[in-house]
Amino acid sequence: MRRIRAIICGHVQARIQATRPRMFKSFPLIRYYCFAVLLASSLLPCASYGQGWSFDDASSEWGIFALGLASGIGAHELGHYVVATSKGYKVSHDGLAIIYPNAALTGADQLQVASAGFQAQWLVAELAFRDSGGKELKEPPGNFRAGVICAHLGITLAYLTVLKNQKEGDVAGIAEATKYSNDRVALALAVPGALDAWRLFGNHVPEWVPQLSVLSKGLAIAWIWTY
Repeated sequence: MRRIRAIICGHVQARIQATRPRMFKSFPLIRYYCFAVLLASSLLPCASYGQGWSFDDASSEWGIFALGLASGIGAHELGHYVVATSKGYKVSHDGLAIIYPNAALTGADQLQVASAGFQAQWLVAELAFRDSGGKELKEPPGNFRAGVICAHLGITLAYLTVLKNQKEGDVAGIAEATKYSNDRVALALAVPGALDAWRLFGNHVPEWVPQLSVLSKGLAIAWIWTY
C-alpha cells in the first residue's frame, strides 16, 4: 500500500509540475494586473482628487479640445511609425490604417510594433494628467489635455468594440503575435483605459487609481519589450 501511495503521489506531483508552467505562461498579463491590484490595495487608505472634467468644460474651447484630440490620435499613429521604422520595416497606409508592406515580422517585433500605438497614447495621456513637476493634477485638466486623454479613451473603446476583430488592427496584431484571443487582448488593454476614464471624469477619485493606472501601463510595457 505504501508503494502504491508513493506511486500515486509521485504521479500527481509530476502532473502538477508539468501543468504549472503552462498555466502561468497562459496568463502573463493577468498575473501583472493581479500584482498591480494587490500592490495598489496596499496603498489604501489614500487621499482623493476633487472635481472631474466634463464636456461642458470644453463648450467655449472646442477648437482647443479638438486639437488635443487630434494630437492624441497622432501620437498613437506616430508610435507605430517610430517603432516600425526603428526596426527597419517599411511603413505605408491603407486608408486610415498603417500597414507594413512585405514585412516578415517575428513574434516579438509584431507585438512591439502592433502595441506601439497604445504605448504612445499611454505615455502622452500620463503627461496630460500631470503637472510640470510630474505630479498628478489636483484640478480638472485643461481642454487640450482633456482632448489628448479623450483620444486615448476613444481609441481604447474602439479597439474594445468595433475594431477588435479588424484584420490589420492593433488588437489582431497583438493577438497573432502572442497567440492569445482578441477578447483577452482587448480586455487587457481596457484596464488602463477604464482607470484613466475614472481619473478624467470621476469626482473624488482615490489616489490609488492613478497609481494603479501607471503601474499597469509600466508592467505591460515591460512585458512587451521583454517578450
